[in-house]
Amino acid sequence: MRRRFLLSALIVLFAAVCVNAQDFGTAYKLYKDRNYFALRDAIPKIRFEEKWQKSFLQALSDNVFSGFKNSNALINKLLKENPGDIADSLAAELYKAKAVNCVNLYEYKDALECEKLLLGKYRNYLDEDEKDDSGDDLNLWEAVTDALPQTTVRNGEIKIQMERDIANLWNIPVSINGTDYKFIFDTGANFSVIVESEAKKLGLKLVDTKLKVGTVTGKKVDSKVAVCPVMKIKDVTVNNAVFLVLPDEALTFGFYKIYGILGNPVIRSFEEITVNKDNLLTIPAAPKKSETQNLAFHGFTPVVQMFLGADTLRFTFDSGAMATILYKPYFELYRKDIEGKLELKDIQLGGAGGIEKIKGYYIPEVKLSVNGKTGTIKKVSLLSEFSKNKDKYFHGNLGQDFFGNFNEMTFNFVDMFVEFR
Repeated sequence: MRRRFLLSALIVLFAAVCVNAQDFGTAYKLYKDRNYFALRDAIPKIRFEEKWQKSFLQALSDNVFSGFKNSNALINKLLKENPGDIADSLAAELYKAKAVNCVNLYEYKDALECEKLLLGKYRNYLDEDEKDDSGDDLNLWEAVTDALPQTTVRNGEIKIQMERDIANLWNIPVSINGTDYKFIFDTGANFSVIVESEAKKLGLKLVDTKLKVGTVTGKKVDSKVAVCPVMKIKDVTVNNAVFLVLPDEALTFGFYKIYGILGNPVIRSFEEITVNKDNLLTIPAAPKKSETQNLAFHGFTPVVQMFLGADTLRFTFDSGAMATILYKPYFELYRKDIEGKLELKDIQLGGAGGIEKIKGYYIPEVKLSVNGKTGTIKKVSLLSEFSKNKDKYFHGNLGQDFFGNFNEMTFNFVDMFVEFR
């Protein structure tokens, strides 16, 4: 599941890799470099030396493309039938994927056991960030280990009118225990969030943990955990949603205060969403089918396959970010067109946790395409250094300035595709 972020989450990565993988090692590097779309396309073309290798890669691919049950079935079979063939470093990757699968299946006790193994037997195969993340994950799943699974109930097509707040972020109407709120609708939030004062007013049972939540600047804030028994989002009922409970000051920015954030696990449970220029959210009665699969997940962060000319790029998607931002992998890819031609400046990153300054450039115009549709973004921030979040592999994070090129956008979390129209 790796690092959680609140608003404008920026978990982004990139590496130069061979997309025509013909062997297990090259294909595994695609996965490690978070080049998920190339991995998916490579698996059918690989000549495997060992039978278990295909199942191993397929389990990891299923994990990022939301095939959680199949991924876990493959992982369990691999670990049971091939204990002598799979090195501990590879087993660690399987347990990381299994933990994410279990969380998405609301099997928190099994996720907790995976994190215990990762911090115990497989600790040497985690980097320092992963050790920190696994420690926080362990505390989170320990807090909700006995929680009932999240369920979402709706009938027919549902339309929900969202609004823009003073920060121009989407707000969605939410009702808990008869109290109405407007929560930020944020695909970049790995979990739903509520401030502590409101959680107490609502009578939610707070669980104290040693959990710290990562922010866009790399800082961490202390968090409690609560499970909301029933939440209404117009005609949608969500039962047993897990909430991170943050101190009020963590989500207060002068006169602007956020009371809650509707995050990824709840949004994904809608299966498909369409948002138009009038901020109308539509949840269809049944998700559509598509042969296009240009959406993946890095843990709980959505990743969109984008194109710039003939180049294939990978962007995270964050509806809580107003502006698209480009990261160092983009800079490395197009360095010759940027360095010495544009002025190096300080770029400010802000969000829950404070402000961080990173060296970078302002690109006058960028044209990006997805599902055959091209959008133009003006004066785009480009980081020429890694941020504290170590955004190593993705090329950037899509913000609402890109969405403004289109009349509506659809995100399908079943067949895993994105459409802009």
